[in-house]
Amino acid sequence: MGNMEIKVIQEANRTTIRIVGRLDESGSDALKRCFFELDLKKNPDVVFDFQAVTYIGSAGIGKLLLFYKEMFEASGKIRIINTNPTVYTMLKTVKLDSIFSISKI
Repeated sequence: MGNMEIKVIQEANRTTIRIVGRLDESGSDALKRCFFELDLKKNPDVVFDFQAVTYIGSAGIGKLLLFYKEMFEASGKIRIINTNPTVYTMLKTVKLDSIFSISKI
């Protein structure tokens, strides 16, 4: 298990969360803590930059669904950008592309 890094970039009305590494059980817990520190009312547009995500497991997918529910209730939106082909296929397989805008590298 490798370490995962999270970088949060706050812009005027958007928050970009850059993730580096594996979005596994421990990584998804760190991401959850990071996400819930955001002020969703002030930042209704959250972008997850997956350019450096090498793996996403069921825990990571579960957290994305949780974030979607929170953002929906806050009338916000989430986008996932720069996914590599493996991660993109995984997200499509579990049909996350039906609730998120997901783009490939």
